[in-house]
Amino acid sequence: MNDNYIQYAGGYNKDNIDFTDIEKAIIEIQETDDEHGAFWVSVITDDENVIECDKELNLAIVFDGNQSNYKANDWLEVKEFYKLLLAENFHEIKQKIK
Repeated sequence: MNDNYIQYAGGYNKDNIDFTDIEKAIIEIQETDDEHGAFWVSVITDDENVIECDKELNLAIVFDGNQSNYKANDWLEVKEFYKLLLAENFHEIKQKIK
């Protein structure tokens, strides 16, 4: 397993996360009053692979130094992206955002 971490726009961060940490972040971002609330998860392989999510379901996905933006349909889709990220299934994520 490679290194990973979660970080909130408000400053909280945690290393070596699992999916329960992401579920907690999703609940917290939905409940926040901050319209600019966001969090991101990074999985570090040869490069840093990041998915950032904001309260409006906007995803910024960075693989190999290239950023793509994607609007998720719902929080279930957001969770699916993060599951794929933790599983290091970057190719499938790239296919979904085409």
